[in-house]
Order: sequence, then structure tokens, then C-alpha cells
Amino acid sequence: MQRFHHTFCLIASLCPAIGWAQDSGADAFAARDFAGARAIWLAEAAQGSAEAMLGLGLLADRGFGQSRDLDRAFDWYQQAADLGLAEAQFNIAIMHDAGIGRARDASAAQLWYTRAALRDHARAQYNLGLLYETGDGVAANPAVAAHWFDLASPKLPAAAEKSQDLPVGTNAIAAPQILFSEESVAGVEVVWDAAPETSATFLVEALHAPSSNADYDAPFFAQTTAGSGYLVGGVNNALLRVSNLADNDLDYASSQWIAPEGVTPPIGRVTLIVEPEAIGMRDAADIFADQLRSAGYWVRVNDEAPAATRDYYISYGFSSDQLFASEIADYLPAHGEIMPMKQVAAAAYPGEIFVNLSALQ
Repeated sequence: MQRFHHTFCLIASLCPAIGWAQDSGADAFAARDFAGARAIWLAEAAQGSAEAMLGLGLLADRGFGQSRDLDRAFDWYQQAADLGLAEAQFNIAIMHDAGIGRARDASAAQLWYTRAALRDHARAQYNLGLLYETGDGVAANPAVAAHWFDLASPKLPAAAEKSQDLPVGTNAIAAPQILFSEESVAGVEVVWDAAPETSATFLVEALHAPSSNADYDAPFFAQTTAGSGYLVGGVNNALLRVSNLADNDLDYASSQWIAPEGVTPPIGRVTLIVEPEAIGMRDAADIFADQLRSAGYWVRVNDEAPAATRDYYISYGFSSDQLFASEIADYLPAHGEIMPMKQVAAAAYPGEIFVNLSALQ
């Protein structure tokens, strides 16, 4: 199995591949003036150029114009990778994966392949697919492998051949293990590990915390993916969570919330649906909402419910939230001896329930 395609294999197409301008270090490099390229790239790197850092890494990696120095190459690649340059992230992954200049670390390779893959790096997508296909240093998950092969297939025929053999879906789920998360001016990047033989449907949610006594808002970002990472653009100071959804949409398992400093994630989310014309109902709902907020729940009160929802029951979207619904039911008065509950598939986010009070008199 061959998956190591290092940047030095791309010397002939270096300039167009990463977009360096003319009259730059890339021109000197192409003319084999490695000392000149190094001088230009050092000046540009000092100004924060990730592309220059990549070039310096390449010089050290291959020993062009200097003694080969893999540690220095890694350091330059790392600096460029931390700035979000996909080619540098791919090179970091390769060095970890192939054990170039360091002990092999498949877990680190997985992380850096994923970060490059999220930036549409086809070879990183293909190599990541191979890791998940074979279980090489990561938990084998053919469904996640198929996702990455499929993304790489327009550029890599080998990936296209593999992506044709899609795995059968499964309702097995497991909470994703968050390997990396970072907020930058571009948004939030999150990478997770998918458990073996589980569903390849992951829900990424991003939402803002309400003030102490305010209603919470629905997630401003909620997207599913079959991959093992996501770049959420335009996000700042938000909570984020990844949930593994069963293929039948009836259950889930979630990671812990990734929360900004000083923000406490919710125990659960509760929407109270009330009939605005019922005397005293809104006041009673507000009192109940304050009690739930004090207990660590996020709450909102909806007094604009359509007629079809005006009934007295608790609804939840996923089987794992039945216990949550039961706990909330214990707070409420019931018609007779029980508070009716029912599951409404795909009608709520994980960890969210709806309390329909509209028929309560």
C-alpha cells in the first residue's frame, strides 16, 4: 500500500501548486538558486508568510543548498501548518505517517491529514481514507473511509475506484472523541475520531449561550457530515458539539460541548410551548423556566405555537432523551397520574425536548 506523496515530489509544479507570485523565492527556487530562495523566504516568513515557511521547510527537507535537516524542516512545516496551509499540514501528516525524522505516529498523522483534507487537499483525503479503511493506527470505519475517498475521487482515480464500494449503513453509534478544536478568524475547526463500525452521520452544532434569564436560540449552524472533521466558518465565541446519529435518526451519542472560557454548557435544552390566551399560563411557564435555568438547563418559552401542537405532552427526538424527558415531566402537574411523552423523530436536536402545555387549564 503506497500513500506517501511528499511535497518534494511536486518540485516541477511548485509555483502553480501553491500560488507563489513571480519575482519571488519560487522563481529563485525554479532557477536552482537555493541560497537566493532561502534569503527571500526568510524575509517573507518573518512577515508571517505561510508559503515562505513551506518553502523553507522544503529546502531543509531535501537538503537543497544546505545540509538536510529534518527537524528544521518539520519546524518550518509546523509553523506553516499552524497558519492553516494545507500543503504544510499534509507534509506534517506524511512525516508522522512515514516516520520521517521521528518515530511513526499514526494518530498524529490522522489529525494532520484531516486538517489538510478539510481544506480540500485530495492526497490528504485519500491517505485519510486509507487509514480508516485499514484501521492503521485508527479505528477502522469503512463508512468514514468512503467519505474521504469520495471527496478525493475527482482528482485521484485511485480514490474514485475505492469510493464505488460504499459500505452498508448501521445504526450503531458512539460519542465522537474530539481530537482537536481551534477558533480563529476563519471560524472553528474541529477534528474527531470515529469509533469502529459506527454510523458515518455526524451532526455538528454551533450555538451561542443565552444571558442568564434569556431564552436560548436554535443553533445558528447545524450540519451533518460523513467525515471526521469540519470547518465551521464565521463562528466566534460559540459552543460547539459533535453528535453521532444512528442511520434511522432515532438515537445519537454526543461529544462533550466545546465551550468558550467562562461559559457553562447546558444540561439540556427545553422549549415550553404555551397557549397565549390561557389565563395565567405564560406566567406559570416563566416561573417554571426560571426554575429550570437555575438547575442548569437552557430554556425558551414559545407562545406562538401553531394549533397543531396545542396539546399536553412532552416530545423528544431521540431515544437517548427519553430519560431527560421523564426528569422534566417530574417537575410538571399531570392530567391524572402521568405526563404523556412521545418520541417525534428528527423534530428536535440532541439533548432537546419540547414541553407542550397548551391544553393545560
